[in-house]
Amino acid sequence: MPLPKGLRIFELRMKSALGFCYCLFITCIGYAQYCAPDRYGAEDVLFARSNLQIDTNLEYGQAVDWLGDTVSLLLDVYQPSQSTDTVLQRPVVVYLHGGGFHAGSKSNQKGRYWAENFASRGYVVFSVDYRLGWPFEDSCAADTAQYMRAVYRASQDTRAALRWIVEFSESFRVDTSQIFLLGTSAGSGASMFASYSSEGDLGAYLSEELGPLDGSGNEYNHPFHVAGIITKAAAIDDLEVLSRRDIPHLLFHGTCDLTVPYTNGAIFHCYAPDRFVDVYGSGDIADELERLNRCFTLYRNVGQGHGAVDDDTVIVYGANFMKSLFCGECNQTRLERFSRTNACTNRSGKTFQVEQLYPNPNNGTFFVEIAGPQDQIVDLELYTIQGQLLYSEKRSFLSPVQLWNLNYSQLEAGVYIVKVGYGNRFTVQRVLIYP
Repeated sequence: MPLPKGLRIFELRMKSALGFCYCLFITCIGYAQYCAPDRYGAEDVLFARSNLQIDTNLEYGQAVDWLGDTVSLLLDVYQPSQSTDTVLQRPVVVYLHGGGFHAGSKSNQKGRYWAENFASRGYVVFSVDYRLGWPFEDSCAADTAQYMRAVYRASQDTRAALRWIVEFSESFRVDTSQIFLLGTSAGSGASMFASYSSEGDLGAYLSEELGPLDGSGNEYNHPFHVAGIITKAAAIDDLEVLSRRDIPHLLFHGTCDLTVPYTNGAIFHCYAPDRFVDVYGSGDIADELERLNRCFTLYRNVGQGHGAVDDDTVIVYGANFMKSLFCGECNQTRLERFSRTNACTNRSGKTFQVEQLYPNPNNGTFFVEIAGPQDQIVDLELYTIQGQLLYSEKRSFLSPVQLWNLNYSQLEAGVYIVKVGYGNRFTVQRVLIYP
């Protein structure tokens, strides 16, 4: 898979003796067997979809959800068929989905796509469901205490899944010293909290109510080692915990993310940000990792929102990131992609913004991701390039972000204008429809 095309990418690579030091602290011998040509890297597609073995809905534990019901904790496994793949030990990718800790699934399209692509390169991928839910459909009606309960449950489940993987490592022929976490949005948060935080960090009331971090899900007590973390829109509430473990990071984040701040601020795009404790996003995490002399790559998309990068970009950079670690490389790299240079939407809750419109050009059917400050009935309008109104409808918008699928396939080829918002709080974007 070639590197994704796009606007200008600026790279600042800071190489030093980090690579040598990294091998002193993380066993280079263990990595060396994975530094092999034609496997694990972005270009190293070895196995066709038909040669993958996919096992779904395996139970890794049981736990009590926020409603008080005992639920099964499930995961899916994607791997090169053991009859096709002769390698006796293979590195692991653990995928944790997004959804604000109240939605999402291991079986979503993104998760399946990522899992199949990494498995086709020789990895064994575990796609994990964790407990969801809190007493508010609208995130902005919640508060830090409620949010942290959901985070704590997800962290418990992530750690339970990792213990389960260690327990059954021989069955799946995996190397438990090479476990990489891959998370997006809430899944990124679960990856960070599960890897770094202790019970005391998250509030005594949580362990008192929900039990210890490692006392839920299953009774396996195996230690686990996280060899690296790949995150899309990550955040953590305390930068100091990063000093506890030397874990390489690959971080993707849009600088205009309204849901998870790129630098620091309250999560979710609410009128009342004081409901939530401030968190530190990928920009601040990278700065702290640099201060600690840790290995990291930060891919920041200037002007982009919560989507940050497309799925193929995560696969390309993710595979090459892991392969570089296998080959003993330890860099501090900052990548910048410029999606747009205009100012970000005001996080104080004044405007609506089209975060993404894709694909563009298209055949009249496309997606538009909208970010806004509050639940609102908004106007969705389509104009010709000359300003003639063609379509107008009102839609219910649920803050902070929604993804809409629009279908104007009956239109003639040409350039059109999409307008979203209400009153003087709106945004416009061009869309090119081809025959």
